Amino acid sequence: MQKSIETRWLLNFNEFETIEHWFKQIGTSFKNKDLFPRQDYYLKLVKSTNLGIKIREPKLVNNEQKSKLEVKLLIQDNGIYKFNNNNHGNVNTWLKYSFETIGNEIETARILNFFTNQNTQEPWIKIDKDRILVKFDTKEKQLVSGDTIIDEGSGIELTKFKINNTIYYSLGIETFSSSNIETNNFDETVDFFFKEVKISNLNTLKSLSYPEIISNHFLGY
Repeated sequence: MQKSIETRWLLNFNEFETIEHWFKQIGTSFKNKDLFPRQDYYLKLVKSTNLGIKIREPKLVNNEQKSKLEVKLLIQDNGIYKFNNNNHGNVNTWLKYSFETIGNEIETARILNFFTNQNTQEPWIKIDKDRILVKFDTKEKQLVSGDTIIDEGSGIELTKFKINNTIYYSLGIETFSSSNIETNNFDETVDFFFKEVKISNLNTLKSLSYPEIISNHFLGY
């Protein structure tokens, strides 16, 4: 189980390029803008925005399906935050549970079989993704690579993803702590980020969690 404080925005293309430029300056970039090499599968919960269930990037390894089932539960709406440069975002606290799937187990196989059927009536939604990620280490007050394991800090993630044929761009900040100081880590991260990246006017109308994005997409917003 992992507790996190998070905020996320859907971006227009100009906003995406501004943030992408910052990532490039610190040595991180997409390999190909036109590819979406990762596929995650979300349970379609159109009327629920406080629960997210997904199967993370299933892969076939040695003839066995390898993946994780992740469940995210909203435990607190922290309200609207005002950040530097006239940016505003909805901030939430989540609990995430992660379970290794068993590739040869009957129920897992039944779920995975949904992935071959793109009928919109099926409960699982494929989201094609690509992302770049860095972490801000609040102990050392510095950026580290996205695959570095740290105890205190936040992931800063720029993502492009596709639902059916609609392409979205998003910025997400996900803060964690091994000593229950998520709020302090979050405040330090967003202060650092919005001083580094000269972007303004990100607003709460586009500040959405993944469950909200999925719900809005299928409700036609």
